Amino acid sequence: MATYDTDRWYCARAYRKVAGVCAGFAGYYQQPRWLIRLLAIILLLMFPVATIIAYLVAAAVLPDR
Repeated sequence: MATYDTDRWYCARAYRKVAGVCAGFAGYYQQPRWLIRLLAIILLLMFPVATIIAYLVAAAVLPDR
């Protein structure tokens, strides 16, 4: 299991597929990256506009690691 730094939200650029937002959330919540990505895909199918806007804002605002 990977060691995670959980002091605040961040973009995990080392494990990114697009911008690292899902990987950063997975590190913060100490969950597998695939689970957070799956949840993001489900949210994208249910609420496409809101999910895209939230992802882009998170990618722009969250610090890199």
